[in-house]
Amino acid sequence: MLDGWAAEKRPTDKTIYSWKRVLNQLSEFVGHRDATRLTPDDLLRWKAVLLEAGLRTKTIRDSKIAPVRAILQWGVDNRKLAANPASRIVVDVRAKARERIRGFTHEEAARVLRQAANEQDLVKRWLPLLCAYSGARLSEVCQLRAEDIFKQGEVWCMKFDPKAGSLKTESSERAIPLHPAITESGFLQFVKETGSGPLFKGLTADRFGNRGGNGTKIIGRWVRGLGLDDERLSPSHSWRHRFKTMGRRFGLAPDIVNAITGHHRKTVADSYGEFPVEALYRERCKIPKIEIE
Repeated sequence: MLDGWAAEKRPTDKTIYSWKRVLNQLSEFVGHRDATRLTPDDLLRWKAVLLEAGLRTKTIRDSKIAPVRAILQWGVDNRKLAANPASRIVVDVRAKARERIRGFTHEEAARVLRQAANEQDLVKRWLPLLCAYSGARLSEVCQLRAEDIFKQGEVWCMKFDPKAGSLKTESSERAIPLHPAITESGFLQFVKETGSGPLFKGLTADRFGNRGGNGTKIIGRWVRGLGLDDERLSPSHSWRHRFKTMGRRFGLAPDIVNAITGHHRKTVADSYGEFPVEALYRERCKIPKIEIE
């Protein structure tokens, strides 16, 4: 059923790999690979074991139960199963306050960027700066190529292209303007010196050609080493939260903030028309530079 689902849905290789692992884990738990023998009670027992093992409820819901439900539903839709035993298996994912990711405060952001400005390691030098002023996912920034930095009219931009590496959603493919804090930092000279190909050649790609996993580990250890050890702070994702907060604080148009960060468009109206780079740049410049001196 996984093969049939994959042939129809055409997911990324990484998704197929991770979903296959989940199905193998479930098969090992129930002691067989026959989907017609799988019952809701089997899945409830599996959920209980995962909870006992200490997995986060969101992980169980999104990374364990959801793949199983999707594959079994494909089986139902294609008359290979009479019913989907996972259809009503739910997981309560209400997060406790201490578990919610928060954005960097101004002081924390300044501390990270101050240290980054003095780094010789190119990953630590540029990744925090690019994430801080773009709200982009760290994994997206890790796979940037020199050719993904370009000038449109009078505005320097960077694009996130699936040719450089897999992207999370359809909305993730986008071109966004660089904040003046980036263009004034020497970043463009770094891009010029790189010539072509990946900007961060030192990041080892995984089996799927993605550099984000290695980049996340490096930045994670480095940021924690600066004394920022609040569990609610994500060394990579908290920049994305901060960018949203700054958008609200300085009155950026919400649909443009979503276009910059690559979030899904909220309404049908948002899907009409284009997002001119001049408009994106105008809104982006409303967010002031973080003073690190």
